Amino acid sequence: MKKLFLFIIGLFTITLVHSQEQKQITVESTDQYLNFPVKRSNEQTMARVIVDGEVYDEFSLKLAADNPDFWTFLDVSRFQGKNLIVEVDNADIAEEALDMVNADSRFPGQDSLYEEKYRQQVHFSSRRGWNNDPNGLVYYKGEYHLFYQHNPFGWNWGNMHWGHAVSKDLIHWQELPNALYLPDHDHMAFSGSATIADQNTSGFSKNGIDPIVAAYTRTGKGESLALSYDKGRTFTEFKDNPVVEHQGRDPKVFWYEPGEHWVMVVYDYSYTHDIGLGEEATIQQHSIYTSPDLKNWTYQSGVTGFFECPELFEINVEGEPGVKKWVIYGADGKYMVGDFNGKEFKVEQPLTKYDYGGHFYASQMFNNVPDGRKIQIGWFQIETRGMPFNQCMTVPMKLELKKKHGKYLLTPTPVKEFDRLHEKSSVYEDKIITPDNGFVAHEKGDILHVIAEFKLGDSHRVGLNVNGYEMVYDHLRGNFNGTHYKIPYDQELKVEVIADKSSMEIFVNDGELYYAVPHDNVKADKIIEAFAGGGGSSKVILEHLEVHELKSIWRKEELN
Repeated sequence: MKKLFLFIIGLFTITLVHSQEQKQITVESTDQYLNFPVKRSNEQTMARVIVDGEVYDEFSLKLAADNPDFWTFLDVSRFQGKNLIVEVDNADIAEEALDMVNADSRFPGQDSLYEEKYRQQVHFSSRRGWNNDPNGLVYYKGEYHLFYQHNPFGWNWGNMHWGHAVSKDLIHWQELPNALYLPDHDHMAFSGSATIADQNTSGFSKNGIDPIVAAYTRTGKGESLALSYDKGRTFTEFKDNPVVEHQGRDPKVFWYEPGEHWVMVVYDYSYTHDIGLGEEATIQQHSIYTSPDLKNWTYQSGVTGFFECPELFEINVEGEPGVKKWVIYGADGKYMVGDFNGKEFKVEQPLTKYDYGGHFYASQMFNNVPDGRKIQIGWFQIETRGMPFNQCMTVPMKLELKKKHGKYLLTPTPVKEFDRLHEKSSVYEDKIITPDNGFVAHEKGDILHVIAEFKLGDSHRVGLNVNGYEMVYDHLRGNFNGTHYKIPYDQELKVEVIADKSSMEIFVNDGELYYAVPHDNVKADKIIEAFAGGGGSSKVILEHLEVHELKSIWRKEELN
């Protein structure tokens, strides 16, 4: 026998139905958010939201019956006036748990959004839940789009949706409703890319609109397409998905102008290679496919040595006018340099390390950047325990390719737009530093942009301490923080640091070394100090030191 309870809460009619099999509530939505209480210590339960008899979203979460650790939400503004059924499979979930689910014009905790203790202030993170890989980075009609792997319903990985944020300047981000997800929990929307399809190359354009085309991995199915004709706000799945079937994931798609065709580079672990004596072996590789129209794809070649999240792009060689090279990389940032003819990548320089901090992963380049810059964002792997969100993104970085000592170096630096966050700035010049007498700046804080330039002199060691995190160049051993890196005595050392609530990003000599590392700048003793080490009268000249306190990227007018 079913029991029926009817509650009137503000503008929402909620009907609770329960049986021995499952529990449901029905919400007549006239507002934006469907709110769910979460308790980290509870067991996962499967839930789904049903609209007009169809499953809109299916997900797992740790639903709370009382005293939730935090609240998460589903944006249901597109269903104004419709009845939404929330269904939970676990019959052991207490009646009180579903009683707490509610719809409202706001979500609990919204008043303190972006002001949480460990919310990064100059790095993007989602309002609620987990984020990992950046996806679908593309510029379209005045907006930079950051899609990303997102679990909206929990602090841990899972329930992979494409979250969505937009920016007009690469710095200030406005988070929008989740853009891409599947109504079946067994088939999630894994990583991929986005491009702009025009009439001549895809046939997807209609009513004068060239759509954003998302290429993503639908788990259990293959590489799939979804189309958006409203600037990425909603997507419709391509009717003939999947367009590539294989064992792999993470398609990066771009237009190859010389050959007038599309290219897809995708992580593949199903392709077999001849290893001799009539035997074959399955080898992980980045596979390269081509297509005239984004719909029909042909395998062309593969490049071994990579794992997950491929990227392939052409870039100018700095200081060599007219010279360009192609770069291919994987999730850990290690890259190869060579040439690409639209179908095959020929390696000129083998795998080269990129990140030395150990917390950078799954980066992607923006497609369609209007000024042609090579702009990258990566997943910054930082746990934020005790918060209703987890992980963040690196700052957007401009990539350049330098040739140094016969070797190509892919060098990241913060995009020029980052300087717009400078709020209070100080500059110091020509400070002499000895082992007995360092230099301490007057400024203190946990959100900083620091740039130090040293003339090395005869000191054995020179370093910069920002809030207890020391960056040290050892002249005698030829290393920077343990990484082999030799600087001639007549060359300067430049160290650039972006400090945020729980992180450091470090760029040595304009990106010749790059570190993304966690660091608790909230609890740290606040200090900015240049120091030297070595014997007797050795000294270093701190030629230039900039200290910038930073404004938050979160604009209050965009929070509601």
